[in-house]
Parts: sequence; C-alpha cells; structure tokens
Amino acid sequence: MTYEEYEKRVTELFLKLYPKDKQEVGKERLNNLLNAEPEFIESLYGDTCFCYDHPELYSETCKKVFEDYHLNSTPVNTLNMLLGGKID
Repeated sequence: MTYEEYEKRVTELFLKLYPKDKQEVGKERLNNLLNAEPEFIESLYGDTCFCYDHPELYSETCKKVFEDYHLNSTPVNTLNMLLGGKID
C-alpha cells in the first residue's frame, strides 16, 4: 500500500466514526492536527511499514497490517484518542 492509499484509507476510517452530519467537525480536527504536525500520518505509515517488513519480529500476521481491522486498531484509534472521537 502506498502512502497516499494509506492516508486516504486511514482518513476514511477515521471519519466513519462520526455521524454523517458531524463529519465536517472530524475533517476540521484532522486538518488542524495535520497543519500543526504535517508528518503525523506519515509517521504512522512508517511504523506500519516497519511491522510489515519485519515478520521475524512480528510473525507472519504482520502481513495483515494494511487490512481495515488493523488500520482501525492502531492509526485510526490513535487519531480518535488525540482528536476526541465522535460527537453525538
């Protein structure tokens, strides 16, 4: 998965946490984070790629790190914790 695909998918999964009428709030929060820390998602991508590239450390399950389940578990959950999660 390329960085562009990763960023797009992580963003999509993050915004799914918000109700349709509150997704603009999620986008605004994410944009504010990326304006303050432009390499934030890139650093998450680097961490994910490291895991993918080192099955000797993480076992063969590391090849699944780009599946939605694992993207939700780490990068999306990290964004959710930093940016406050969904709004009801």
